[in-house]
Amino acid sequence: MTDTNGVPGTIAVTLIAGYLGAGKTTWLNAHLRQGCGADTLVLVNDFGTLNVDAELIEHQGQHLLALSSGCLCCSLSDELGVQLSRLARWEQPPTSLIIETSGVARPGRIADLIRVARRYHLERIVTLVDLSTLTARLDDRRVGDLVAEQIIGATELVVNRAALLSPTSRQAAWQRLSALAPATTPIVCQSDAPSLYATVENGREPAPAFRAAVTGTGSTTAPGPAPGSSLDWQRFSITLPATLHRETLEALLSVHQHALARAKGFIDCAGRRYVFQWSGGRSSWTPTAPGRGGPSQLIGIGFRGVALAQLIAALEELA
Repeated sequence: MTDTNGVPGTIAVTLIAGYLGAGKTTWLNAHLRQGCGADTLVLVNDFGTLNVDAELIEHQGQHLLALSSGCLCCSLSDELGVQLSRLARWEQPPTSLIIETSGVARPGRIADLIRVARRYHLERIVTLVDLSTLTARLDDRRVGDLVAEQIIGATELVVNRAALLSPTSRQAAWQRLSALAPATTPIVCQSDAPSLYATVENGREPAPAFRAAVTGTGSTTAPGPAPGSSLDWQRFSITLPATLHRETLEALLSVHQHALARAKGFIDCAGRRYVFQWSGGRSSWTPTAPGRGGPSQLIGIGFRGVALAQLIAALEELA
């Protein structure tokens, strides 16, 4: 459960969770646009050496910190703990802290660390859910338990991409979601964007990912194997040439999509710099400022094995 009655003088913490590509960064930007206190701090954790999410957060400057460990759930005893201790000792510490976790993080473990940390209290856990891929994710023996745990551990569920499903599939997905969070009443999406990953050619950010809020129980216990025991993630980072053709990259990722969980980066293509996003078989190319994010680079995470090794080798050949 969250600490609904925070001790006065402690830092209120919001955790943002959700599987890879669920729309966490887009939701966070939309949340920040709605207004947050000047003393709110955002801490972003990405899965690769290039922290793409930190680059995309609009709440920049002294109000943004980035963890470089690659996954909060793998560094609870070191980098996150060190950061929390350091923040609490600031002469003027923040009054609230928003932590965007990586897509493979287990929010229950992070929440437990917050609960025992001095000068902090856990205010809420917001989990983003891509309804269009929820059924497939839950049925995937590699990540089903992780996705379920992220949902069960939430105090709020933010659901998007329902419009991508047929009425029958949408109803089935809502039923799966409700079964995981039986104490919640899903709110029907009022206006769903066709896709967070629709190609954007005018330089604007994609439409906000959040469409429906669901209040949950806050439990952080989920059935299944011990955290991390059934997953063997492999991260990679590839520097790509400016002569890259987007069709070539999309075709490679499509062929190996069953081994790939997420890919993103700042990529040069046809004389322009793009924010590239790939998740669930969908990709987007959003124009951005030249040189943003450093070298033309793709980071990814997938399931260790022959298929992923073949994808990495093919990407390295492009370089």
